[in-house]
Amino acid sequence: MAEIKQPSPVHGTQCISTQLSRQIISLCDNSSEPWAIKNYESRYLYANAEYIELLNLPTEFNITNQLDSDIPHPSSKSASYFHKYDREVQASEKNVFSLNIYPFGSKEIIQPYICKKAPFYDEKGNCMGIILHTKKLQVFSAIQYLNKASLNAGVDQNIKIQKKKNFFTDKELEVIFFLMQSIKCKLIAEILGLSCRTIENKLQSMYKKANVCCLDDFKAFCIKNGFDKYNKPISKILPHDITTSTLLHP
Repeated sequence: MAEIKQPSPVHGTQCISTQLSRQIISLCDNSSEPWAIKNYESRYLYANAEYIELLNLPTEFNITNQLDSDIPHPSSKSASYFHKYDREVQASEKNVFSLNIYPFGSKEIIQPYICKKAPFYDEKGNCMGIILHTKKLQVFSAIQYLNKASLNAGVDQNIKIQKKKNFFTDKELEVIFFLMQSIKCKLIAEILGLSCRTIENKLQSMYKKANVCCLDDFKAFCIKNGFDKYNKPISKILPHDITTSTLLHP
């Protein structure tokens, strides 16, 4: 194990002086995707440049030794959930996947990322924290459409959506969000912490409101009326049986 020093400038790869594997650091440094490592208290030991850029952190901000609640990013409001996921990984020593939808990148565009958290071991085989890897969820075409409209047309889509919001309840809008990504009702139920029967009942109620009788017609209704563009910052833990191949392109 090699001692990794804090680099300069701050706004690149960031790593606290600690005993971390040079091989792991090299792997993460050379990755084009965001990686970070936290200790057992959920304080950051390391973050590569892509992770820093994803959170659009100020140049002078040093993420090392910080908690999620200390980070100047909208996701800091969900720090308690992130720490809960960290504890679950450490206790079970199994991977945990979560869906995070926040303003990401320098343009602060709301977009979805899957975060995989895995146990991180020291040279004696003891779990010393977690290593996390995030990847953009490419299948969210509704989000991509919203981003394009916001950037190119300069229209405040959120205002339009809020005006239509009363047509469906908040929970129904969450169901629509996942339905538009072609996620099955069973998985939507697990993500939202509801029963499959509840999701199916909500779907039937929404069909009635939209005056349609099948999923394809309902999706067409949502697209026509802008409900496919509804989104809000969320962080949801995903069921253990959801793998990256289920949600992400290879």
